[in-house]
Amino acid sequence: MHRARAAAALALSAAAALGACSSGKPAIELSQVPGGTGTPVPTQTVTVTEVETQTVTATTTLVTTATVTATPTVTVTALPRPSLTSSTVFNRPVALADYTNLVSDVRLLDRMSLSGNAAALQLDLLSQHLARLGANGPPPGLDAPSYYGRLGSLGLFAAAASDEAQANSPVAQSRYAVIRQETGVLLTLVNGALKTTFALPTPPVPRPTTTTR
Repeated sequence: MHRARAAAALALSAAAALGACSSGKPAIELSQVPGGTGTPVPTQTVTVTEVETQTVTATTTLVTTATVTATPTVTVTALPRPSLTSSTVFNRPVALADYTNLVSDVRLLDRMSLSGNAAALQLDLLSQHLARLGANGPPPGLDAPSYYGRLGSLGLFAAAASDEAQANSPVAQSRYAVIRQETGVLLTLVNGALKTTFALPTPPVPRPTTTTR
């Protein structure tokens, strides 16, 4: 009878252990000793091995922020220095007539008040004579770019002085002084190349300023 009770107790113990394992919370009873006196039940040892494996995948995103300062590069290409070339053959008689006209223009302008319509017309005529010289070839022996540059500058100054004289601007007188001086330099260069003797008249003596009290 005692053996029957022990067997029953062991069966209950095993059932309880299995019930606990099935519930997700393993509970292991190491021994069951029935109440009362009698022969002790041998100790029952149960080993439960539960392995839980989890796979975790970690993804790392590396973000790098860099600030780049762009320095603009400007490429400047210098244009070649223009070289003035002329296919026009120097016409000596025409050029000599125009150089004579320059001297005559200066002589007339020296006697005029550089204000009003008459002075404007004479300054415009001077610019036309300079333009005709520019259409002719350069004198032999003179640097063509330098020669044409002088004629072009003098022509622009004469045209501007004509407009200023027409507007009764006092700037016309100052501009004419520059024109007169540079025309003298031009004729000096021409004389050296052509063996001529062009010369501007003696500058007029400035009139004294009188003050009326």
